[in-house]
Amino acid sequence: VGVSSSLEEVRRMIVAGLGIGPLPLHVARRDVADGMLWRLPPYDAPPAIDIFLLTNPDKAMNRAEKALLSGIQALIAETPLQDRIYSD
Repeated sequence: VGVSSSLEEVRRMIVAGLGIGPLPLHVARRDVADGMLWRLPPYDAPPAIDIFLLTNPDKAMNRAEKALLSGIQALIAETPLQDRIYSD
């Protein structure tokens, strides 16, 4: 079992053959096209996978970290839910 909070690290572990796992379609698209990964069923209606933004309110952040977090939170807040969901 491999676990990482880094999407790129999870992708690397799957490509390396350590196991299977869910990847966003746009992340896996090139690897599928290159024959490094293949999609598992169900092909027509893949399960939805929620992605969460987690923060530690007790962590002291520098100005750059605060600006990044604020920008991400603003983008989430101003983007309607239906625009944050995609289908293949």
